[in-house]
Amino acid sequence: MTSNTPETMRAVQISDYGDIKTSITVASNIPIPKVPLKSKNNAIVKTLAVSLAPGDIRVLSGKTKEYQGPPSFPYIPGGDLCGVIISSSDPTFRPGQTVAARFHEKPLGALGEYALIHTD
Repeated sequence: MTSNTPETMRAVQISDYGDIKTSITVASNIPIPKVPLKSKNNAIVKTLAVSLAPGDIRVLSGKTKEYQGPPSFPYIPGGDLCGVIISSSDPTFRPGQTVAARFHEKPLGALGEYALIHTD
């Protein structure tokens, strides 16, 4: 990551399934995701815009948790974003590039100031 990238970020977090009014918070001091060691197809993106889709709402409801549920709580929701590459293990993606990403698998996390994306 760049030298001026903070170590923590703000992010929306979900604490449990159910009523969004009681399960959603905006948390500070969440560690910024890191590209996994030995990864060849990940990047860290500074989030510029996020879209919430019907699938995100299904996950929040818990109705599809067997298929789409988060691995644990709390978690950062959001599956579609655009942003700027901060760091990447994939040489075709360089810091400063603007990208759009959609999470068809894990990780989620678009509703954070930074997100880990797959580049493949």
